[in-house]
Amino acid sequence: MPSHTTAVPAAPFKYLPAFATLLWGLALALGRALPSQDYFWSNFAAYWLPQGLILGLLLCTRPSAALFTGVALALAAHLQLFSLWLSSPVDTMGWLFYLFDFPGALVGAAIARFLATHRAAGKPLASGLLGFGGVALGLLLNFQLVLFSQH
Repeated sequence: MPSHTTAVPAAPFKYLPAFATLLWGLALALGRALPSQDYFWSNFAAYWLPQGLILGLLLCTRPSAALFTGVALALAAHLQLFSLWLSSPVDTMGWLFYLFDFPGALVGAAIARFLATHRAAGKPLASGLLGFGGVALGLLLNFQLVLFSQH
């Protein structure tokens, strides 16, 4: 009779990076919304809902955990960079730039999802890099477009 060993299944650990990046984005949105108690929920919604919308739409396509992690990492890094910018004395309605960047992130996530399915299937590192790179490039191009429209 073969011996049966009970090992910890590897599946839950597969989603740990995705969960950590999702928590990073939530914690950043929460931290940005906390200082103004009167407008907490509206501020939290303004910081988190664009990320949540993109991640929710991505989840509807059943992406790999690596792709989701890459996209969530790019979105959380975007909020982190804008939090640093908004905390500086140069804050000139920077939150509008934050909100207007998300069409680029959505397009970048859609392209990354398509490429991950057709080019990087079964390659977690490539999928994660595609997710991060696609969203980061979409955010950067959209930010440049918004800046260009200001002049």
